[in-house]
Amino acid sequence: MATFIYIASARDGKIAEGEIEAKDQSMVIGYLEKHDLFALSIKEKKKKKGTAFQFTDRIGILEKIVFTRNLALMVKAGIGISEAIDILLEDAERPAMKKVLMRVKTDIEKGLQLSDALAQFPKHFPPVFINLLKAGEASGNLEGSLFQMAAQLKKESAMRKKVWGAMAYPMVLVFMALGVVTLLVTLVLPRVSKIFVQANIELPLLTRILIGISDFVTAQWFLTLVLVGGFVFVLSAARRSAMGRRAIQLVLSKLPVVHSLMQKIALTRFTTIMYSLLKAGVPIIKALEITAHSVGNLAYESVILDMTRGEVSKGVSLGMALKRRPDYFPQLTSSMIMVGEKSGNMEQMLESLAEFYEEEVDNTLKNLITVLEPLLLLGIGLMIGTLALSIIMPIYQMISAVR
Repeated sequence: MATFIYIASARDGKIAEGEIEAKDQSMVIGYLEKHDLFALSIKEKKKKKGTAFQFTDRIGILEKIVFTRNLALMVKAGIGISEAIDILLEDAERPAMKKVLMRVKTDIEKGLQLSDALAQFPKHFPPVFINLLKAGEASGNLEGSLFQMAAQLKKESAMRKKVWGAMAYPMVLVFMALGVVTLLVTLVLPRVSKIFVQANIELPLLTRILIGISDFVTAQWFLTLVLVGGFVFVLSAARRSAMGRRAIQLVLSKLPVVHSLMQKIALTRFTTIMYSLLKAGVPIIKALEITAHSVGNLAYESVILDMTRGEVSKGVSLGMALKRRPDYFPQLTSSMIMVGEKSGNMEQMLESLAEFYEEEVDNTLKNLITVLEPLLLLGIGLMIGTLALSIIMPIYQMISAVR
């Protein structure tokens, strides 16, 4: 697919200009003819060099909420999908969303369903999004699926904000502490160490170690920056790979309060996504597979896929399969789902569980901050206290020697 810039004339003589993604010029001409436009000029847009690192090549969750909700409202009002996409395209501001909508509009005009058109962008629209749309299209209730997807995205956005909001203060404390330590090591210690050398006194071990670190950082500042940059790069690369994410999640899961928070976030996503998919009419096996890939926790993904393929697909009830894995699914979860299966009220039970675990995430975040703040303050105090002690001890020795 390439981007073409066209200039066309309408029947009343007005000139229209725009951009469209298509395979070739003949597809652009066909698109213009459908809209009663006569092509005057069609040129392929040249790709700009050096645009590999673009911060706009991402559709944020808030953009997806607005897109889904507005599209649902227009479909409910009886506006056709193609016309609705046209309206959304005019309102779109970010290049990434414009690019997606232009491609989706072209595909819909070629006869593709909305779900199939959006499925070509898995980076922006995950399987749970696409399958909810497919279920809505199949049942004739597309606006219902879109409203449901908008509500789910809104919940996901709210949960992310809570997590990041709760971690903001501790992160500020950590960065401030690192800034103070860096200032002391790079500016204060080198100047003080010169005084100690001139005094010709034997320095304590702690002071010698810190002066050694200070000398290395100031003398090899470029190497230090490379090492720090390399560490950040490796950590960033690890987050993007399955093995790296698994290792990070494994380490975090060993921390007491963090383990509980991770479990409750995973359970919130599990129950919310399963509720949405089952309500839309997606079969339970497919719903479990989609949920496994959407839950955001590799340990849970593995467990859900294992029980789906090994037990649920062979006739074992979901509640019983969950009950056999108490380390991942608490008794409350398995028991309520078993009750839902017996009463034929599974969707309502999943909705109740989702609401329960959302509240639990809030409570666990509060507990985490309650524990984390004093620990961070203690750690920062110990770091700065150690640096201060490494300076005070030699000064005390100098004063004692003078006396």
